[in-house]
Amino acid sequence: MNVGMDVGMDVDGWESGHRAAYGCGAWERACHQGGLLVAWHEEQERGFGIPAPGRFHARSGPRAKWPWGSGPHTVALVLWRTARDAGILVDEVLLADTLPYCDPTAVPLAAGPLPEAARTGGIGVGSAASVAGIRHVLRNHVAAELPQPRPAEARLTLGYRVREVLATPDWERGDWPATLALARQAMGRADDRRERGTWQPTARERSTWTRLGLDRKRVGERAAPEDRAPGWPARAARLADLADVLSTDADTLPRDGQGDPGPLAQVLLAAAHACEGLRTGAREVGRLWAAEPHPPADPDSWELAHVPGALRARTEETDDLLRTVDVFLWSLTYN
Repeated sequence: MNVGMDVGMDVDGWESGHRAAYGCGAWERACHQGGLLVAWHEEQERGFGIPAPGRFHARSGPRAKWPWGSGPHTVALVLWRTARDAGILVDEVLLADTLPYCDPTAVPLAAGPLPEAARTGGIGVGSAASVAGIRHVLRNHVAAELPQPRPAEARLTLGYRVREVLATPDWERGDWPATLALARQAMGRADDRRERGTWQPTARERSTWTRLGLDRKRVGERAAPEDRAPGWPARAARLADLADVLSTDADTLPRDGQGDPGPLAQVLLAAAHACEGLRTGAREVGRLWAAEPHPPADPDSWELAHVPGALRARTEETDDLLRTVDVFLWSLTYN
């Protein structure tokens, strides 16, 4: 623990760095990321290792009742202190570096710098026992990294782990296959209604394929060779941009008698929701690439070190969904 950095640390610069990167201060970021780590841990403890095939909607169970000043707040406090002592952004914290702060023999966190919320009584600081009590949460995240093709020198950061769990479909907040399934179900319902004659697409709805041109906006293309950028950030950013395109067009389509989105608008909105789920990851990885002082010599290895396999799988499946939507829109035009 680099506690000595506290003496001459530019706290204002450290905080402004967080606001520039995440739109919030260091403590808010630590609370957000720490809350996700704890939520994942709680759900895994309730049914660790139990597959959830066919889960289309999150089934929330009882949450653990953490004593005041422990649980999510204490995890956040450990993340905050680790980042502050090292003079780095919260997301750049190596998860393994948080474990010494939870050691029963470590200097209590309350004896060192604290976020303003702790100094003014807005949060419970947590006793040494409560800090030691969340060690298993952080240790499980350190140990949970699944084997995958990553450069040997790549180390597990908080940002990487959060991107991983948010794209891992075996817990409530990572249930992105349900989002894709809902979009495919919307297409099935629209097709069924058209075949039964209960929905007759208007001229504007039939021209959606031509208007959107999804086939001409290929989302799977890699960056130009001279760009030297890895392919995933551009690919995910393009999918995230399509969320705006799809939802905006859906707003121009006919509604039903109750004022709800019509069959085609439902398809576009569901597809937009699936694409929207990639926006945060695309923005964060793009920022990391832009922050590199020099373009990495091997962009593909850089991508493996920053984009979890689960997130790449989510991108592939979302890309495949958009190809299906494109075929669906084409069929409205020519069938």
